[in-house]
Amino acid sequence: MIIVLLLYTAIYIPIKVSFIEDSSTAVFVFELLVDILFLTDVIITFFTAFYKKHELIIDRTEIMKNYMSGWFFIDLTTSIPT
Repeated sequence: MIIVLLLYTAIYIPIKVSFIEDSSTAVFVFELLVDILFLTDVIITFFTAFYKKHELIIDRTEIMKNYMSGWFFIDLTTSIPT
């Protein structure tokens, strides 16, 4: 589902910013829902275990450190509403 939303964002948002002046209420609500889902994905990733050298890491502190040193800031900046 996230991949479909990423494709939507990658294709529609540049077109919207360039050519569409006003959007309907339904489009606004849909885009708000997309932003909420992306932020939910960021929160879920904070609690998702990962493998490190063939060992499953389930310690929340280690998970947060790993996520913060990797994709967190990219995920967070892409989750900011346009």
